[in-house]
Amino acid sequence: MTKISVIRSYLHLKDGEVGPFTENVLQRLTNNPFVTLTAEELAEGKRRKDDFDAKLVKSIDGTSFDIMQKNESKSSVLDWLSTTAINVNMKVGGDKEKIASTGFLLVKEPERGKTPEKPTNFKVEDGVNNGDLNFSVKANKNARFYVFYYTSIPSDSSDMNTWTSVSSTSSKISISGFKHGNEYSCRCAYIGPDSKPVYSDIITVLAR
Repeated sequence: MTKISVIRSYLHLKDGEVGPFTENVLQRLTNNPFVTLTAEELAEGKRRKDDFDAKLVKSIDGTSFDIMQKNESKSSVLDWLSTTAINVNMKVGGDKEKIASTGFLLVKEPERGKTPEKPTNFKVEDGVNNGDLNFSVKANKNARFYVFYYTSIPSDSSDMNTWTSVSSTSSKISISGFKHGNEYSCRCAYIGPDSKPVYSDIITVLAR
């Protein structure tokens, strides 16, 4: 059996393809009945696209510095596409109709491996700066990607709507914005071939 999802990396896009492709994704995700993105997420995608479009024009017959700025802006757009594609895969659960409505490229990939076991060695440690926390978990070959969650205390930890989530293809990530002296409940999840999260235990940390 195959599972339908969207491609998560768009490094193959040529300079002239990035703007139109991103614009199509933005239009398809605006008021999408199946995948809800916040106005801020959509605005950030548009900001990065517009910045790249302007720098692409400037780089034509421009200086080496103009070209460097264009390349950096392109990387920023591709990062937004990758992050958004991961969110789309999480939210639509492999439904062909819903995925096709997003504007992303589709890929059929065989369900590989088995459902990951419960995450182990989940840690949350102080980051370099105040308000930063470093999340890490033991990497798992059957995990397609990782999701790190946190919620302030007190809150209803049984209600996943109260948790903030950050997706990553890496088993380690630094998250900022935590308030000094506040306690937080934290957990993570492996996302396996069936796109269902396998949660870790909840741990409590005090932000510095």
